[in-house]
Amino acid sequence: MERVATGGHDDTGQWADGPPSGLRALTRSLDLPHAPVLATRAACMSGMAFLALSSGAEAVGVTTAVRDDAFLIALQLRTCSDFDLYADGRLVRPRDFDAGNVAIFDLRENLAMDRREAFSAVDLYLPQSALASLAEDAGAARIDTLRHDAGAAVRDLVARDLLSSIRPALAMPAQVNQLFLDHVALALATHVAHGYGGLRPPPAAQPGALAAWQLRRAQELLRANLASGVSLAELAAACELSIRQFTRAFRASTGLSPHGALVRMRLERAKDLLADPRLALGAIALDCGFADQSHFTRVFQRRVGMSPGAYRRLRRR
Repeated sequence: MERVATGGHDDTGQWADGPPSGLRALTRSLDLPHAPVLATRAACMSGMAFLALSSGAEAVGVTTAVRDDAFLIALQLRTCSDFDLYADGRLVRPRDFDAGNVAIFDLRENLAMDRREAFSAVDLYLPQSALASLAEDAGAARIDTLRHDAGAAVRDLVARDLLSSIRPALAMPAQVNQLFLDHVALALATHVAHGYGGLRPPPAAQPGALAAWQLRRAQELLRANLASGVSLAELAAACELSIRQFTRAFRASTGLSPHGALVRMRLERAKDLLADPRLALGAIALDCGFADQSHFTRVFQRRVGMSPGAYRRLRRR
C-alpha cells in the first residue's frame, strides 16, 4: 500500500491515476479534503483505502450528496447520535452510533448528512470492484450488496479491532508497515464479504476435478469461441495443466469431454437464435460453429430429438 492524501501527494509520490473520484467526493463533502488516507496499491485489492475522518463541533451543517460504487465501513471513535442521514433523499434516523460500534454506508444511495455535533471515525473505503475480486478469487458467487440496516451502527468486534489496529498507521504514516496494512485491508474486506455479503466458499471439488477458477476459465474460452472452436492445448494452457490432465479433470467436473461441452453450448446458442424467424438456418449454423446447414441439422436432430425447423415451429406455438 502507498501513503497518500486525497490531495494527491505525499513523500512517496502520488496516485498513479489520481485518487478515485468517489473518495475525493466523500472527503470534500465532509469538508475534510486533507483527511489522512492509506490507499491500497496492489491491483488485486481494487482501490481499497483506510481513512481517518474527524471534525470538531464547528464543522456542522448539511453535506453534499455522495454517490459512488463503493461502501464505507466506519468505526465510531466517539459517540455521535445528533445527525440525520439521507439516502436518495429519504430521511434515515441514525441508531446506536456509540463509540466502538461499526456502521456500513452504501455510497450507491446518494448519501448526505445533516451534522449537528463533532464526530470521529476510522473507515475502510471498499469499492464494489474489490468485493467482486474477493468473490472471484474464492470461486464464489458475485457479491452485489452488503446486508445491513441503513442508519444503524452495530457491535462487530472483528471489524472494530481491525479498524482500530490501523489508527497508529494513519496517525504516523511515515512509520507505516506496508505488509501489515495489506493484510489488514484484505482481512477486513474478507470479514465484511463473509459477514454481510454472504460470501461462501464453493463446494469441495471432486478428486481430480478442475478447481472453480479453472472450470470457469475453460467454459469462458469455449463460449467465446463457439464459431471458430478452441484447441485442447489452449484450454489446458489457460488452466495451467497438461492436455491429458485437463481432459480428465474437465470430464470429472462436467461429465463431458471438452468437445461435448462445446457442442452443447453451440446447440444452446442455436436454440436462442431459432427464436428469431428472420434468421436463416444456414446463417445460424455458421454463427454457432457448424460446418454447414446439413451438419447443423444432423447434430441438432441427434441431440435434441427434432430438426431445427421443427424446434422453431414448436417455439412459435
